[in-house]
Order: sequence, then structure tokens, then C-alpha cells
Amino acid sequence: MTIFWVAAAVILSASLMLGAAYWGAGIIMHPPDKSPLLIFPEAYGLPYEKVSFSTSDGVALKGWFIPSQTGSDRTLIMCHGWGDNKGYLLERSYFLNKTAGFNLLYLDNRSHGESEGRVTTIGCLETIDFEAAIGFLKQNRPSALKRLGVFGMSMGAAVAILSMPKHPEIKAAVLESPFPDYRNVVRRWAWNNLRMPYFPMVLITLLMLRWRVGIPEVDGYSPIAFIPRIAPRPVFIIGGALDELMPQEDVVPLFEAAGQPKSLWIVPGAGHGECRAKAQLEYEERVATFFRTHL
Repeated sequence: MTIFWVAAAVILSASLMLGAAYWGAGIIMHPPDKSPLLIFPEAYGLPYEKVSFSTSDGVALKGWFIPSQTGSDRTLIMCHGWGDNKGYLLERSYFLNKTAGFNLLYLDNRSHGESEGRVTTIGCLETIDFEAAIGFLKQNRPSALKRLGVFGMSMGAAVAILSMPKHPEIKAAVLESPFPDYRNVVRRWAWNNLRMPYFPMVLITLLMLRWRVGIPEVDGYSPIAFIPRIAPRPVFIIGGALDELMPQEDVVPLFEAAGQPKSLWIVPGAGHGECRAKAQLEYEERVATFFRTHL
């Protein structure tokens, strides 16, 4: 009888653990606090074109192309974070068009904003979205490829790093709050928000994610393995001194792994996604100057 109850307890514990891991993988695939699209270019008096394009795996993506008001051919692909959308990023970066004069291509990644899509993966499938954005420019704005850069925030920064080695036409990148290691950022988010330990729960959750997404290497898309291959193109990495999700101790090793030329700025007092809000005009000047210099 004792063996029966022990076996029952083990089965129950395993079932609860697998259920929790299934739920945890679902959080990665479906951000629980996904931002609604509430901010549009009209709010800043910016003329724009609504654009759409499809990925190689058949997902319809939505975006905005905001043309330079000075006629410049300098162009930036704008990549938002996990759970965010193009409007959230626009609010933090519209100055790159309004005062700095760049063409800006914003896109909603799959399963975000106005785009279609069943799941998000924080990197793997989003590189397919990035490919589609490059394809859109090649077909519709070929002059943009002559002086093309990328601005990425959080997940968007990771996607930019993962994608740039395959795209030499991208000349420079600003990467705000990037994470170096996929498994580690999932571990930190799970601990910060759920107090979930890495072993065994996060580890099992990542295994469950592979099964649910159907891509065995989905959690292997770590920017620190890709960033050395971007050089000799310049990168400007920005982090927040108070960022608890992508803290300084993560951002600095990623910077150290990058080749030259590179620069790093840790913004005092800034949490995740707060660098422009804290540094304001200095932020705008540093980012715009970097792109003017290298595009």
C-alpha cells in the first residue's frame, strides 16, 4: 500500500510539473501582457504608408513606412520587443524621423500588434519576420538598401543581432536592452515575475517549448553566439542601469563579445525600455549621431 501511495505521489508531482511547464511555454508563445496598438504616426504629425508583406512561412505582417521629410535615403528597420508593437516603439523613437530625418520601416512581429501569427518565440521565428522586412525593402524601396541600418529594442535587439550576419546590406545597428543568452533571459523573467526556479521548472519549460513550437533549436538562438559575426560593421549597445530583465551584467558580456567598431552606454537610472525617457535629448543625439556617422 505504501508503494502505491508513493507511486501516486510521484505521478501526481510529475503531472503537475508537466502541466506547469506547458503553461510556462505558453507564456513565452503568448505574452501575458501584450500591449494593445494605441499609438500611431498621426500623434506626431508624421505622414506614413501602411504596408504589409508575407513571410516565407505564410504569415501576413503589418507595418508602417515613414518617409524621410528631408528626402534622405538613410533607412532604419525598427524592431520592437516581446509583447510590444510598432506603436510602442514609435513612441520611443519617432525622433529618428521627425528631427533626424531617417526613413523608418516599423513592423509588427508575428502574433503582435496588427500582424497575423499563432505564436512568438523571442527570436527564432522572428528572424523570418526580419527576412520578410528586408524582402519588402528590396522589392519596394531598393534605394534604402544603400544606407540601411537597424534599431532594435529588447527582443528586437536580439532579432537584429541574429539576423545581421546574413545581411551585409545592413551597415550599422543600435541595440537597446539586448539579452545575450536565450535560456538565461527566460530564467530571469520566470524568477522576477513568478519566482520559478531554473531547475527543474524552467528547464522543463524550455523542453516543452521545443515540443510545442516544433523547433528543437528554438531556445538556442542566443545573440552572444551571433554578435561576433557582425563586425566590422559598427554596433551601439545601450542598457539601463536599473534594468532587471536585461541587467548590466548581461549587457556588458554581449558588448565584449562584439567585434570592433563598437560602443556601449549604460544609462543611469533607466529600467527596461526607459533609456530615452531617462536620458532624453542626450539619448536622441547619441542615437541619431551614430546612424548619421555610419550610414
